[in-house]
Amino acid sequence: MSDWGMDLHFLDRESYRKKIIPEELETENTIIIPEGGFSKVGVLGLEGLKNELKEQIDADYIITAVGTGTTAIGISKFLKIKTIGILTLNNLTEIEHNCQEFDLGNLLEINANYIFGKYAKDSQILNEFCDTFYKKHQILIEPTYTGRMFYGLYDLIRNNYFPKNSKLIALHTGGIKLSH
Repeated sequence: MSDWGMDLHFLDRESYRKKIIPEELETENTIIIPEGGFSKVGVLGLEGLKNELKEQIDADYIITAVGTGTTAIGISKFLKIKTIGILTLNNLTEIEHNCQEFDLGNLLEINANYIFGKYAKDSQILNEFCDTFYKKHQILIEPTYTGRMFYGLYDLIRNNYFPKNSKLIALHTGGIKLSH
């Protein structure tokens, strides 16, 4: 990021936990990225993904992992495609609150069935799923975000959630397990 001209400022753990932003950083030219990344700027940043995804496939559904909801909200806002967000932590109320700033209609559906207890909790089922997924597809995923999303997607397909011949995009947001 420094090579791209950014000045990075780091906080001590206590300031970060209290979300204390140093006054000298609160300027017009500063973008504060909150924990988890949710902000209006974050959501608006997803507009660039619109053309890239539209060029790949004219989808009926997009499925993505959801932490703070930034990606799912941005996709729903700009692509106007039914988005299924697979929730990865127990923060449905936060996601619903985050959605209120944006006019999404019924485009975003949050599915909380694949949390596996709590955020980042180790799960043998998810670990095995991630390993099997990699062996079958040669695509790295990890059990905290992308593993939960793909596990949920497979389960939704298995249970005939999507109408026959639906075109799906599963958005791999970058979480990978490096142990392979």
